[in-house]
Amino acid sequence: ARHGPRSEVEVYDGTGAGYTVAQAIAGGPGLGWDAVASARVANLAAGLVCARMGTSAVTAPEINLAIADAERPDEGVLTREQLLAAVRLARGRGEKIVFTNGCFDVLHAGHVGYLEEARELGDRLVVAVNDDASAGRLKGPGRPVNALERRMRVLEGLSSVDWVTPFSEDTPEALLDAVRPDVLVKGGDYAESAVVGAELVRSWGGEVRVLSLLPDCSTTSIVDRIKSA
Repeated sequence: ARHGPRSEVEVYDGTGAGYTVAQAIAGGPGLGWDAVASARVANLAAGLVCARMGTSAVTAPEINLAIADAERPDEGVLTREQLLAAVRLARGRGEKIVFTNGCFDVLHAGHVGYLEEARELGDRLVVAVNDDASAGRLKGPGRPVNALERRMRVLEGLSSVDWVTPFSEDTPEALLDAVRPDVLVKGGDYAESAVVGAELVRSWGGEVRVLSLLPDCSTTSIVDRIKSA
């Protein structure tokens, strides 16, 4: 027996689901699909039918989108290409995208609280992370303390974070222009107009928010205390 991933849908009406499965199984070989691929498409197509009221037919574009949706990395560390694909699918479901960026070198309580607050501003939170060279240029000698892979691994473990992706530029503006988030968030005590990328995000109608961080809680102060201990 072969077992594949299952997809969950909210069932409104099962009328026509069985016929849809039969069509996919019978027609799959003519399209070059093997039994496993036919069964997978049948499952996805039946799910689309069950999510509608009454008898309906599914189209090829709908099935292609369902396949892409099923194959997408749902969360965690993504390449830029994977992130853009995930964002397109999320937008197709009407989800609101929130974006933030930083080095996140030594993750602390201030980071955690601000990311939780950022997540509440939308449906999906993207965290873009400066790679090691970019973080070094931004923070100076001896930084980052933690390598990129470790910083991203810690971030993806937070329940507030949906997607983590690296960037190598000194600013996230190229990535912002590609993602086009609904909300750009930064933590700190500076004006919204001072946020890098604020003008860009506002150019497509996006919102810019600055969230407060915990006082006396920064990576620099933590590193300095460790060095002086």
